[in-house]
Amino acid sequence: MWLPHMAYLAAHFEVVSISLRHFERPEEGSFGLNSHADDLGKVISALLEEKPVSVVAWSYGADVVLNMLAKQAMPLAKVFLYEPGYPGCVKEEAMGAWLEDANAIFGAVFEHFGHGHLEQAVEALIDGTGNRPGYFQAQPDDVKALQLSKAFTLAQQLHQQEQPQLDPQRVAQIETPIILGHGSATRDMFKLVTRHTAATSERFQLLEAAGQGHMLPQADPEAFSRMVVEALAAPAQEGCKAPI
Repeated sequence: MWLPHMAYLAAHFEVVSISLRHFERPEEGSFGLNSHADDLGKVISALLEEKPVSVVAWSYGADVVLNMLAKQAMPLAKVFLYEPGYPGCVKEEAMGAWLEDANAIFGAVFEHFGHGHLEQAVEALIDGTGNRPGYFQAQPDDVKALQLSKAFTLAQQLHQQEQPQLDPQRVAQIETPIILGHGSATRDMFKLVTRHTAATSERFQLLEAAGQGHMLPQADPEAFSRMVVEALAAPAQEGCKAPI
């Protein structure tokens, strides 16, 4: 997934790609935002012993990183999170819109999964997050093959039980400077989480990618890599003031 980005980013950073447990192969042990946050924390703590570290993450990975920082203080240089999806910081008055959009994405995914049709469940998931019917089939064959190769993770992804520490009070206490980004053309599910999370702290900044959606990191690695470079190189600014 991240190999094209690593090639683009190599001129600016020493890049390490981290795969979360269970995503490369079926494994024993727990699965969820707490387990993955603890795993990731151990890896990053080891890297911090050698040099300054910044972290970039997308979607579920962004939720994991945010939860890691809510669970333990880490002296990271900077963090860029693109379109997290867990609604822990979404205000009550916006939860109805979040739930409606989440159901629009995942309704067909659960239906196909319930019938044992894993490939169709993956296709429905990518069509949903890509925000248009046929998005999955329109992708290059190698991208579709990579997405289908992760179908075995659906059982755990769709039935997570762990409760992360992603509420406004805990997230607001994170001292690491975080840039949260979303595409202007993304779904409400991701836009609401990104914007409401960014609004929890003056240390957080909000970026919007014009014309882009949730699948930007996979659809256009070069454009997303440029966004990463700009985000991590930009000086710290006062936090999000945009209306949510």
